[in-house]
Amino acid sequence: MSVSSESNFNYKVGGSLDFNYPNYIERSADIEIYKTLEKGEYCYVFNGRQTGKSSLRIRTAKRLKKAGIACVEIDLMAIVGEGSNVGQIYAGIVQEIASGLLLEVDCLSWWLEREKLEPQERLIEFIEQVVFTEVDKNIVIFIDEVDCLGISDLSLEVFLGLIKSFYQKRENNSAYQRLIFALFGVVEISDFSHTIIGNVIEFSGFELTAALPLAEGLLEKVDRRQEVLKEIIYWTGGQPFLTQKLCQLVLTSPTKIPTGSEKKEVAKLVLSNIIDNWEFHDEPQHLKTIRNRLLNSKYSTDKLLKFYQKILQRGKISVKNNPLETELKLVGLVRKEQGKIKIYNPIYAQIFNQSWVEKVLADKYPTRINDHIRWVGLLLLSLASFRLLFPQLSVELNECGIKNYFAAQYQLARFYFQCALLLKPNYKKAHYNLGATYEKLQQFEKARNEYNIAEGVSEAYSNLARLCIQDKQYSEAITLLQKGLQKKKAQTDPVLRYALLKNMGWVLLEQQRYPEAESYLCEAIELMDTRAIAYKLLAQLLEAKGDREKARTIWQKFRQYALNESRQEYEY
Repeated sequence: MSVSSESNFNYKVGGSLDFNYPNYIERSADIEIYKTLEKGEYCYVFNGRQTGKSSLRIRTAKRLKKAGIACVEIDLMAIVGEGSNVGQIYAGIVQEIASGLLLEVDCLSWWLEREKLEPQERLIEFIEQVVFTEVDKNIVIFIDEVDCLGISDLSLEVFLGLIKSFYQKRENNSAYQRLIFALFGVVEISDFSHTIIGNVIEFSGFELTAALPLAEGLLEKVDRRQEVLKEIIYWTGGQPFLTQKLCQLVLTSPTKIPTGSEKKEVAKLVLSNIIDNWEFHDEPQHLKTIRNRLLNSKYSTDKLLKFYQKILQRGKISVKNNPLETELKLVGLVRKEQGKIKIYNPIYAQIFNQSWVEKVLADKYPTRINDHIRWVGLLLLSLASFRLLFPQLSVELNECGIKNYFAAQYQLARFYFQCALLLKPNYKKAHYNLGATYEKLQQFEKARNEYNIAEGVSEAYSNLARLCIQDKQYSEAITLLQKGLQKKKAQTDPVLRYALLKNMGWVLLEQQRYPEAESYLCEAIELMDTRAIAYKLLAQLLEAKGDREKARTIWQKFRQYALNESRQEYEY
């Protein structure tokens, strides 16, 4: 019997666990947050992504409800959109509170009747005049994904200040002693230490003894379940997402792990299914989320990576309690253990290793001046009688341009692409790259010219079509996208195909050809379901069709993945 097809034991790889999910692993945070909220104190669970925050929220709320405490669970991702204004957010919170507490109130009418009040004042009045009047027991309001306020008009600092004011009102209004908040998100506590009142709940990974229930699912696949789980915990460091994923890999492996081979076989699974070609195997997305947060941090990439490099080289360092250390913990790469900071697990250490750090630093911070002078010298030499001795020079110049492009050194990238074309005027890839660089430099007409010259380069069709859509040249865009989709590369390169499908969905949406547009956008999402932009377009399409309920779900997907991307990845 094949365990992968017959076993009823499933591991949860990504997403939150329902209250009754049998594989939930309890940690010290479960006990601490329950006792703290039960006593009426505020809690803050600020940690990295995919560490189990939402599962902790769901489980704690269920336990408190059983104890007779009223609970409201608010996921701000379902309320906050890019550019959402303060009124929309607070109105959404009021609606969620009313729904969670089953209050018989027409929230929309109630809200509009008080339009002379500021949104924050309306929320306060709703709590005091409606919630406190109709609910006579303790109320815990769980608010998840508070960091997504960063894409709205409501700053997180202002919002945390409001939560603090609720706590301070306890002194003069005893009803506020029944109102308790638990906030969750990927937030650096030190940035808001003056606005946070309450208990910060520390998160840890799975310990082997606590994680033993996970071994039950391996019964038919291994001889010694605890030994296999021990090796899994070694590789993941108890990181919840990776632990569930590796357990699932063992469960679905075509071969059984015999006695004595646990260490070797688990290592083989890790290397072949997680570490090797990791960007391809990273589904659901986890490692890319870590990379994106690391490279798009508010801190200098140079300083952050060099600090990480120090931990990587030494194995562990003393706790510094500095912002770079905190950022690495929120990214998820490191953890605190017995007064030391160490890489969270061997999987991260092997993927984000010394070579990876050096490559990122080299690409992002090239030796610009020496590099520039060296290529100028070679270029001048190539234009002289020795030109034939350097047949690959145009290729190398193009590669150097690409390197500077990805390091956001667009002026220098333009220089190298132009040099490559000076040597080889019909070099279509360099024309395409120069067009992309002109886009970054906001020189769109020049970008169009280069893309037109680069006809035949598959990616040029997608980029040129995108510019046409922006200029409302829809027919021309459709023709270009059709040509692009017929290219052989569009059948084998998922990134290119996604871009072509997404752009086709976009142009058809602009033409109000909704059924066709929806088909292309759904195909794009099916191809790459962790990219944000196709969700955004599909949500707009559903709203245009009047399907607001489904649009709300898709907007939530967009916000989920947009948080893991830089804005340039999901903006036009």
